[in-house]
Amino acid sequence: MNGASENPRHVILKRRPVFWAITGIAQTLMSAGIIFGWASLLPVLKEEGVHASAETFSQIFTYGAVGNYISTLFFGFILDHQGPRRTGILASILLAVGLILCSYHLNSICLSIGFTLLGFSGPGIQMPTLHLANLFPGKAREGGTGGGAIFMSAQAAAFDGGTAIFAVLRLLSQHTGVTSTTFFRWYLLVPIWVFFTAVFVWPDDSLETENDDDPYMGAASPYLSPGRPGREKRAAPTTSLVNASLSTVLIHPAFLSLATWVSIHILKLNFIVATLNDQLNEAFVPEEADSLIGIFGAMLPFGFVVLPVIARLLETPMWSLQAANSVGILYGAILAFLPTSPLLLTCLVFPAVATSRQLVYSTVFHQIGEVFGFANYGVLLGLTNVCVSTASLLQTPLVAWSESLGSYSSANKVLLGLTLPLFVSVLWSKAPSPANKGEMMPLKRVESVVEKRSRAYSSI
Repeated sequence: MNGASENPRHVILKRRPVFWAITGIAQTLMSAGIIFGWASLLPVLKEEGVHASAETFSQIFTYGAVGNYISTLFFGFILDHQGPRRTGILASILLAVGLILCSYHLNSICLSIGFTLLGFSGPGIQMPTLHLANLFPGKAREGGTGGGAIFMSAQAAAFDGGTAIFAVLRLLSQHTGVTSTTFFRWYLLVPIWVFFTAVFVWPDDSLETENDDDPYMGAASPYLSPGRPGREKRAAPTTSLVNASLSTVLIHPAFLSLATWVSIHILKLNFIVATLNDQLNEAFVPEEADSLIGIFGAMLPFGFVVLPVIARLLETPMWSLQAANSVGILYGAILAFLPTSPLLLTCLVFPAVATSRQLVYSTVFHQIGEVFGFANYGVLLGLTNVCVSTASLLQTPLVAWSESLGSYSSANKVLLGLTLPLFVSVLWSKAPSPANKGEMMPLKRVESVVEKRSRAYSSI
């Protein structure tokens, strides 16, 4: 395509690809995953006089997390039909409204609605930036820039890194006296920045790769549906579920077992993030609990460091599924039976929780593409997140039960028990054998494209 007929906004992006890629990563860092730094925000809210029960605080976090999960389906639909510009504009407005409401945090209703909007808007800001990976086409080992894979890895790191935002607020509160109200209002500069970037820079149509045989994005992104209008569907390995109809996939044990697997793991992780302050205050004196909360908040943004290990595990997907189960048993058993050991918490539980979300979702991104293909990828990921959101609603009753007992030990044991059957149930989540075993396998070029897309999921 020549410059005269090319989309003018695509031309702007291509003139300074590194600058706009960094812009997209920075906007993800400052919006997409900030709600998962709740463990650092909660002590600040309590110090500023927000009085509520543990159950209420858990509900507020749950609302934000559920909003973050279900908005992938909402914004994915808008992105597919309206493009990055309108998606970014809408998400920036919702983020701004959320920040304004959170600044009135002494009102629990304002805090609840505001935090929900913080969670809901995050994916809507990240998703319009993911197509920027197409500014760097091709793998380095094949003569390309290799920048697309680096960009997507940086996006994953930025999502995790966003949990540090509230850790910074906590440090400012402790050492300078900055209040959360002041912080939230100054933070309005972020959605303003996102809004003007979307209005004046983000295009109405996502960037496409110049070489159609080497599609980095589309199926590679967990938020862009490969079935969007105008995108040609390609051949895929011949299995009974690849690119099958939604009605077939949604009732198949492979999808049901995968959705159950991710739902239980995310329920456990969110329960820990929501209740860790109370669990530590229950087990330790206030000074030691405060120190451990600070350590956890510092570790949480660095879950992306395990991405190279995850990429290797995904070469045999069952390994990554069982690895997540094993890690879940590890931190679950310590919290259930040895919650008063600072050494075990610092050396095992905190790193395991920080890295588990990355392990779980990288596996889900990969499995959905490999087992079910790419024709309905965005919809299936969104529906999986709906299952996650539904399971997350169990968090509040678990907290209420723990409060009535005066201990979180029983809830931790229940969650540990839920993990054990997953070692068996994941056996149904792998790709079924080809319907016709005598049928020839796809051409090597097609296998290469599928492998490339699958590897991209482990970078997200």
